[in-house]
Amino acid sequence: MTAAVFGRGLTVVAAGLLMIGLGCASRTSPRPVEPVRVSQIDAAADPVRRASLRLTLDGLDADARGRSTRARSQYERAIQIDPTNPWAYLALARLEVARGDANRALEYLQQAESLLRAERALSPGVQPHLFGLRGAALEATGRDGLPELERAAQLAPAVWGDGQLSPSELR
Repeated sequence: MTAAVFGRGLTVVAAGLLMIGLGCASRTSPRPVEPVRVSQIDAAADPVRRASLRLTLDGLDADARGRSTRARSQYERAIQIDPTNPWAYLALARLEVARGDANRALEYLQQAESLLRAERALSPGVQPHLFGLRGAALEATGRDGLPELERAAQLAPAVWGDGQLSPSELR
């Protein structure tokens, strides 16, 4: 084998390894997305969903002012009006993480995710919230939620970079 052929072979191998490395890096470092906010949800055709979303937004406003009892009441009313509103469950999950009831937060989060999947609304913009809330709740239960929190921070650094979701960031 000549030195020129050997050199070309090394170049091809090196290029292949670089491509594999870049492929791995792109899988572990997802592109940031714009996280969904409840105020952006379009429910123009459904008056029941619109009413439920208004209550969810009122709850997020109360939550931002530190009125968690009022916020919970609004979220629960939103669910009474529209039990299929995933955003009210997501807001409740956020509230429970903040209040320290991680197990309840995980239940609400599971419900939100199931409803989002059923509505085909499990978009890239909602993923940071699901990862982040799950990670925060897992951490609060003593389990390892750090990978989920890191994934949320990679997807939405402006929102999840601090490891938490405020009511105004979800609003």
